[in-house]
Amino acid sequence: MGNFMKRIVFLALGLAVALGARAESAEIQILDPWVQAAPPNVKVLAAYLEIRNNGEKPQLLVNISSPAFGLVEIHRSVMHGNMTHMEHQKELAIPPHASVTMRPGGMHLMLMKANKPLRTGDAVPMTLTFKNGEKAEVAATVRSGLAEDAGGHQHDSHAGHKNH
Repeated sequence: MGNFMKRIVFLALGLAVALGARAESAEIQILDPWVQAAPPNVKVLAAYLEIRNNGEKPQLLVNISSPAFGLVEIHRSVMHGNMTHMEHQKELAIPPHASVTMRPGGMHLMLMKANKPLRTGDAVPMTLTFKNGEKAEVAATVRSGLAEDAGGHQHDSHAGHKNH
């Protein structure tokens, strides 16, 4: 890992720790952010996390960015017959006193145009921006294998997203 990326990772991890201390009083909490590991030549990955709204008003996630990827979008997996397709979502509503969990086979963050290959254990810094202007800085850890709650089927490779 180059010096620049090491600095980004350490900065992101430090920021995540600092935000974690503040998160208990925040209306928005981001829990368990992670990225599905993939072979080095794959430029499209998926990230998963839980967004908890502790406030009295609905929150609307309107943008996600990452210095590690050229483009990040909210996607939803839907079944059409026997095929799983991805649908781009312009925004994601989180009701008051509720959570939205992104997991394999459902809602996820589509990480496209990777700047470099990622390995298990790497941290992916991301900024989630909400309509009210609140921002959440997180560092998602790259993990190998699917989560236990993958819904009994494999999440597809997102190969259809390579032209984004």
